[in-house]
This record gives sequence, C-alpha cells and structure tokens, in this order.
Amino acid sequence: MDIRIEERRQHHRVRAVFDQAFELCRPLLDPRQGIGGHSFAHQVPLRVREHFPDLTQEEVMVLTVALRAAWTRRHGRG
Repeated sequence: MDIRIEERRQHHRVRAVFDQAFELCRPLLDPRQGIGGHSFAHQVPLRVREHFPDLTQEEVMVLTVALRAAWTRRHGRG
C-alpha cells in the first residue's frame, strides 16, 4: 500500500534562513533595546531585505511576520 503524503509547507527559502535572520533581527525586536520601551520591529523588513536580497518581497513579509511571532512566543510582548 503506497500512501502519499502531500507536502503542505511552503516558503522553503524562508525556512532556510530563519535562524540566521532571527539572530540578525533580535536587537530590532527587543523593546529593551528600542526607545521608550518600544522595539524597532518596523525596521525588520528592511534588515531582512538588506541581508537576504535574493528573497522575494512576499518571502520578506512572510519572514518578518514569522520573526515577530517567534519573538513574541519566546519573550512575551513586553
């Protein structure tokens, strides 16, 4: 019996650079390193685009959302 499992994951290039991008963007996501307790998360897409120029705009946005979500899961909102 041959059971085919369909690969549902997408954005393989984003997955390949995620860990590197997370370390790169960590200071921007950390509100303690921002101004007045606010992070520089709005700068994440610019930093990602600068360091990973081969990613498409869609991949940059997917990675940005994933980085913010990972930061929130690991560190909370504050």
